[in-house]
Amino acid sequence: MWPYLIVLVVLFVLLFFGQARRRRQLAEEMVRLDQIGFGDEVMTTSGLYGTVVGRNDDGTVQLVIAPGVEVKWALAALRQPESLAERYRKGFDQAVADDDPDDPERPTT
Repeated sequence: MWPYLIVLVVLFVLLFFGQARRRRQLAEEMVRLDQIGFGDEVMTTSGLYGTVVGRNDDGTVQLVIAPGVEVKWALAALRQPESLAERYRKGFDQAVADDDPDDPERPTT
C-alpha cells in the first residue's frame, strides 16, 4: 500500500508544479503580447519583418511589410526584435534600412 501512496504523491506534486510553471509562462506571454503596439517593428515566426499599423480586437494586428502592402497576422506569431538573437536582429536592421524611401541607392520599380 505504501509504494502506491508514494507514487501517487509524487505524481500529484509533479502535476502541481507543471501547471504552476505553465501558468507563469502564459502570464509572461500575455505581458509580451500587450507590449506590442502601433509603430512597433516586429518579426513574425516565419521571418517576415514589418511595422504594426493596427491592432484588432480578435487578437490580430495589421503589419506594413512594404510601402502600400498591409497584411493581417495573429499576435501569437509576432516577436519583437529585442527578444531575438543577434543574428536575427541584424536581418531586421537591414530590412529597416532597405525601406528608407530617401535612400539614393534604393532601386526603383
